[in-house]
Amino acid sequence: MSKGLEQFIRDNRNQFDSDEPGEQVWKKLEQELTDKNQTDEKQIAKNRQPILFTLFRWSAAAAILILAGIGIYSLLNDRSIRDKDVVQQPKSADTPVLNDPLLKEINPTYAREVVQFTQLIELKQNELKGIEKENPNLYKQFVADINKLDSSYNALQKELPENPNREQLLEAMIENLRLQTEILNQQLSIINQIKAAKNNNHESSFKKT
Repeated sequence: MSKGLEQFIRDNRNQFDSDEPGEQVWKKLEQELTDKNQTDEKQIAKNRQPILFTLFRWSAAAAILILAGIGIYSLLNDRSIRDKDVVQQPKSADTPVLNDPLLKEINPTYAREVVQFTQLIELKQNELKGIEKENPNLYKQFVADINKLDSSYNALQKELPENPNREQLLEAMIENLRLQTEILNQQLSIINQIKAAKNNNHESSFKKT
């Protein structure tokens, strides 16, 4: 080592020992961490968008069905309509076994909810079939509404094994089943109102005679 370099090190030893990264270094590290967090948040939001959009469409479909119920009463006095075409039967969601390994692995509680909802939907669909002969057109429309949601459910179910956000996807499946249940309840309520209105009309006609 040259004498000049050796002397320089001796003269500046204190500075070498105490030297720390400057303020600009820390600011740069902080900015990099902030950018990474923002990128991760954007990616999470991007992954959620398809499911949220699907849920929005389901909610919109339910709202449209309820509004459409207002016009159903136009069918009350149309007793001569009989649809001779084959009426499409409701598609029953595939009821998973309670100990389904995939569902149980994702979330056992959610797995039980799926089973409960699918069983409830099947019961309500059987109840809905009571109007098939009396009012096939109305029954056909109700079945079509449920089948649209059921098709979305089946698409989610097929995507479940390979999707990285499986728990979120399972939540979307449960929300779909919940909407199917609510729509079936609304349909059955409309049927009861139609029956009540027909009975009132019949009683009024009987009193007049």
